[in-house]
Amino acid sequence: MDITKEIGSWQEARDRLRKWRDENERKSEDVVDLFISYIGSNLSKLGDEKWVVMEQVAIASMDMHNLPIAEDLIMELKERFPKSERVRLLQIQRLNLLGRHEDAMKGLDAMIDRDPTNSVPYKRKIAILKSLGRTTEAIKELSEYLNRFMSDQEAWSELCDLYLSEGEYNRAVFCAEELVLHTPHNFFVHQRLGDIRYTMGGIENLKLALSYYSQALKLNASSMRSIFGLFLSASSLSTNPRVPPADKKEYTRVVTWAVDQITKRYSGTNVLEDGKAEMLAGVFGALQIQG
Repeated sequence: MDITKEIGSWQEARDRLRKWRDENERKSEDVVDLFISYIGSNLSKLGDEKWVVMEQVAIASMDMHNLPIAEDLIMELKERFPKSERVRLLQIQRLNLLGRHEDAMKGLDAMIDRDPTNSVPYKRKIAILKSLGRTTEAIKELSEYLNRFMSDQEAWSELCDLYLSEGEYNRAVFCAEELVLHTPHNFFVHQRLGDIRYTMGGIENLKLALSYYSQALKLNASSMRSIFGLFLSASSLSTNPRVPPADKKEYTRVVTWAVDQITKRYSGTNVLEDGKAEMLAGVFGALQIQG
C-alpha cells in the first residue's frame, strides 16, 4: 500500500517517522516515499529534529539503493557533525554499498581503534565478511569480538551458526552451551543443542541429545521439533547393538511415548497411518540444524 495516501501533511509524515524511530521499525521504502513527498521540502521546519530524520532517511535510502538521496544527506550531516562516529558509519555503509568493501572495513578498523568499547563497528565488519563469503575471517573477528563482549547472546548464536556452516560441531556445541548459561530457561537453545548432538552421532552424543530434547520439552511442552528429536534419538539408541538391553527397553518406551504424542498432535490429519515408527524414521531421519 502506498504510504503517501495515508498521510495528508508534512506534520503527519514527521509524526509517522518519529513513531517508527521510537518503535525501532526500519520501514525503508515508506521512509523514502515520505521524504520525497513531504519531508524533503520541509526539513527546515523540523528544527533540530531534522538531523535525526536525515540520518533515518539516509539509512533507508541506502537500504533501497537510492544513492543520490543518501549521498546528499550524508554530505550535509558530515558538514554539520564532522567528528560524529554515527556519520562515519553512514559513510562506511555507503562505501560498502558501492562495493568498496576493503575501504569500508578499513574505516571500521579505524573506528574500533578509536573506541574499542563500541560494539557497532565490530558487528558491521563481521556482517561484511559474511556477505562476502569469507567465513573463516568472520569467525576470527566474531571470536575476538566475544572476548570483549562475552554477554552478547546474538553473537554467540551467530558464531554457532558459522561453526555449523563449516562443520565444526564441537565448537558449535561450545557456543550453544554458552547460550544455555546465559538463558537457561530458553527451550530453543536446549533444542538446538539436541539437534547438534544428534547430528554428530554416536552413542554418547545421542544420549546427550535425548537429554537436551527432554529439557526443551520441560520448558516448552508444545515443541514438536523436540518430540521428533526424542523419537529419532531414542530410536537410534534402541536399535544400536552396543547399547545394553536394559537401556534399550527404556529408549523403546521413549519411542512409544513420542509416537503417541505425535499421533495425538496430528490426529485427523492423515499424517500417521500404520507403521508409525517406520514412517517417522523415513520422514524425519535427518533433522536439519536451523537457527
